[in-house]
Amino acid sequence: MSHEKLYVDNSSTIALVKNLVFHDRSKHIDIRFHYLQDCITNKEVKVKHVKTQDQVVNIFSRPLKYNVFAKIRNMLGVIKKSRLMRDVKSKLEFSFSEQ
Repeated sequence: MSHEKLYVDNSSTIALVKNLVFHDRSKHIDIRFHYLQDCITNKEVKVKHVKTQDQVVNIFSRPLKYNVFAKIRNMLGVIKKSRLMRDVKSKLEFSFSEQ
């Protein structure tokens, strides 16, 4: 049975979902947490730690320094507009030269 990977950058959250014993601080937890914990117990989901600077979702939710933005943009496979325009222009020139 394959499992989905959930990448989390908060080690306290990982410890909480892996530990079946609830602590005093965690008694008012959203129902979605219990569902996630069931999925982990049933080995449907595997939680993995990822460094905050490598968390891809940050590109959509946080202001980032340019170097971090560029790194995550590349992880997503998005290319710069200037590169895209250069590639399109060279393909157009190639197709016209064939005629």
